[in-house]
Amino acid sequence: MKLTQEELAEKADISANFLGHIERGTKRATLNTLKRIADVLQIPIGTLFATERTYRLPREDLFIKRFMSLVRDRKGEEKELVLKIAKMILKKPSGR
Repeated sequence: MKLTQEELAEKADISANFLGHIERGTKRATLNTLKRIADVLQIPIGTLFATERTYRLPREDLFIKRFMSLVRDRKGEEKELVLKIAKMILKKPSGR
């Protein structure tokens, strides 16, 4: 979902100026305001607090999570081999 800051603020019933302050951390939002922002963005409220490091994949990406757990602890060359095999499998057939 692509929204401008102004559109997000309007849909969450706050000012764009206040939303900017929330993003910069110069003002605090109430839990109710954060819930409205999350609802507009159609994300769980916890995602607003997640860092790149703590973000969890949505359930529909469970396959990716399972795949990552298979290759996470493998050596670099093994990971490269898995990538090459995946590319070969997913390669579009040439125009025959």
